[in-house]
Amino acid sequence: MKCLAICFGVNIEKNIPVFFGAFYKFLYHCQKNDWPILAQEEYFENPEKQEKKYPIKLADVEKINDISDIKKIKIKPKNKYVITKKETQSFLRNYANKDEAWINLMYKVDDTLTDILDKKMKIIVKKNSDLKYVVVWRYNATIDKLCQKYQLQMINMEMSGFRKPSYNFTLCYFQHTSKYNDEEFNERYKKFMSEIKSKKVKMLNRDQLIKLMVSENELNNMVEEQYYTGFAMGLAKDYDTISTKSKTNDEILEELSSQEKNNSILIRKHPANYHYIYNHEDEFTLDHSISSIQFLSKCHRIVSSVSNIGSEAMLFGKTCYILGEMPFKKLGYQSLEYNDEYVINVQDLAFLIFCFFVPYEIALTKEYIEFRDSNPTEIEIYEYHFNYIMKKYGKNLLKEGQKCISEKWTEKYENEQALKAHCAELESQLDLMINSKSWKMTKPLRRIMDIFR
Repeated sequence: MKCLAICFGVNIEKNIPVFFGAFYKFLYHCQKNDWPILAQEEYFENPEKQEKKYPIKLADVEKINDISDIKKIKIKPKNKYVITKKETQSFLRNYANKDEAWINLMYKVDDTLTDILDKKMKIIVKKNSDLKYVVVWRYNATIDKLCQKYQLQMINMEMSGFRKPSYNFTLCYFQHTSKYNDEEFNERYKKFMSEIKSKKVKMLNRDQLIKLMVSENELNNMVEEQYYTGFAMGLAKDYDTISTKSKTNDEILEELSSQEKNNSILIRKHPANYHYIYNHEDEFTLDHSISSIQFLSKCHRIVSSVSNIGSEAMLFGKTCYILGEMPFKKLGYQSLEYNDEYVINVQDLAFLIFCFFVPYEIALTKEYIEFRDSNPTEIEIYEYHFNYIMKKYGKNLLKEGQKCISEKWTEKYENEQALKAHCAELESQLDLMINSKSWKMTKPLRRIMDIFR
């Protein structure tokens, strides 16, 4: 059983240097397992050109730490398939600019690209009779169509929000469908919840999860809560937002502004758009946190659209509003119309972190691909990830007296969560009442009544 790795981007030099990290990971495993790889000509060029743009070690392969390690990877000529610069340009001519081309790649099949890739995949499939999977960094509608044609399964392996160095290890997606829908997530979630009724599995509570996952440096940088709402913006001209028709940053800012005072809202721009100026942004408080984790610690609830930060916020017990097409959106609110508190429960969090997401360092190993190919249950997937992560990163996590909790956490824990939510709701209502006009107007009357008593 073999995998075909495909790397295809648009604005390689400017917008997606991260693809080179994924490419080196793909290249390493293709060499090791005798798998074919199909990529644009630029990817195979001298890696020194890309060293300053993307840290090679973030390919998350133990044997790849610097340029010298990259140069040791020698892919067999029979497994190397190249998309020439001329072929890439013939595809780009169909669009006004590279941004438009990239947006269309995500949800539309392109005829020119289909012709380019089909000719090469036809040869690859013929030479590799045991080919079963196509691995890509991000979803591509054209590649999806060709996978269906050749009866291959596509695996999308984009990184999640849990990634080094803020976290001790990186988790990635491992989806057969586009990341920007929730069908696959919901189906797997339903199976997991059904299976867990008849089998106990080890789980960690929230504090244990945070200690396991978050780097010590980030834990030290967390601060006290200062704002009611934190809005984590996506890119200003976000390909994912446009292609999924999700709410834009400006639309969300306007909606938030109509609901609460602007000085209670902290906005965090996407790191790649720090200098972008939004309309009326001076009416809000702009975040200058050194990391997303420090930003999360400042806010009571988190609003996002097409962003991985929603899953990070769940880890830290924040009420989450996910207004865009993210797979895990059912675990938070999907509209700002809701005003009550909701903290994700331990069981849902366990599914998200240890079942749905995959440890990036093993996601493309032959052993892991074969494991997923064996059609495991959701509980088996959970236990595979849980045991791997705990063995490598959780040795010192469980101190004397601490234990993993079972899949049915205690009634005490469940009641504590409900009590916390209820207290927070009452506190919010009390604050609104104290600051209301009617409360202030009746203050003299209350003083007279106190004297009378």
